[in-house]
Amino acid sequence: MDDHNSLCLFCGSPLDKPLYQGVRDSLGMSRRTWTFRQCSACGSATIVPLPGPDELLAAYPPFYAPDQVPRNTPIRRLLYRVETALFYHPLYRYSVRTVCRVTGLHGGQLLDVGGGTGHHTFFFQQAGFECTVLDFDKRALEVASHRFGLRTICGQLDEVELPPESFDLITFHTVIEHLPNPRRTLCQAYRLLRPGGWVVAKVPILTRGQARWLGRRWSQVTEAPRHVGLPTPQGMERLFAACGFEFQAWTGPHILDEASALALSLIPSSRTHTSCSGQGDIRPLVLRVAGAALTLIVSPIALLLIRLNEPGFGIFFAQKPKDHFAGE
Repeated sequence: MDDHNSLCLFCGSPLDKPLYQGVRDSLGMSRRTWTFRQCSACGSATIVPLPGPDELLAAYPPFYAPDQVPRNTPIRRLLYRVETALFYHPLYRYSVRTVCRVTGLHGGQLLDVGGGTGHHTFFFQQAGFECTVLDFDKRALEVASHRFGLRTICGQLDEVELPPESFDLITFHTVIEHLPNPRRTLCQAYRLLRPGGWVVAKVPILTRGQARWLGRRWSQVTEAPRHVGLPTPQGMERLFAACGFEFQAWTGPHILDEASALALSLIPSSRTHTSCSGQGDIRPLVLRVAGAALTLIVSPIALLLIRLNEPGFGIFFAQKPKDHFAGE
């Protein structure tokens, strides 16, 4: 194992034994098998070896967000409308309510890092925030700009030039797990936040729930190599602290989020990117509907995991100290 990939992405401690081995990409974009090694200190997992920039970029399919999937037939358009109304929109509303409740914010400048098409961001804009979406995918940003009327910036957070202390809230919605250097990115977020500003990150987390039950079949593991790290709550706390933030709290996801991750683990081919981008084949659509039905079936299990504080996702909140001054 190379020295540069022998440390935990989240706390910087040495990596220990393999946690998941022989992992295959559920989307089939990468033909390699992958290994996640567990941190000896915080328990988080890091992919070994880390994929290079070109390999990582090649692992993303042409359509990685539901809003980008072609809707070229009546049934695809109907499926999209039903899925967004019954699944995605409840998740987005829950996200807005949770962020406002924990942070106390009901407006201000918001930067959504990795926000893609901006569908999720749009719900924050409707709640009173002035939103900007940052993403490296130009096609996704076209949707954010033209459909949702959002300000967009193309690039990586640690590469774009933005004025310091210009945002009240920076969000990472299932983004941190994709970053080969999350500390560098969060340090840049710290620079961009005003004193007292908040960073909110939703990430898959290693707990005694899905991660233990499903092992390498867990849908968040088979997102390798797009998912390069899988943190524990302790790993996220240490990551925030290393970047200067004061960790405040974390909470579980919406029940549909938890249930859908479980369903995708059992029927990997039911994910949007696989089932809705094929041409002239009804089987993928049938699998998508089956995945939706299974999501409802496993919802009681998802609710139990959330109530036991062992969810597969967590929403983490950290704050820039209020007494921080520019130039420190």
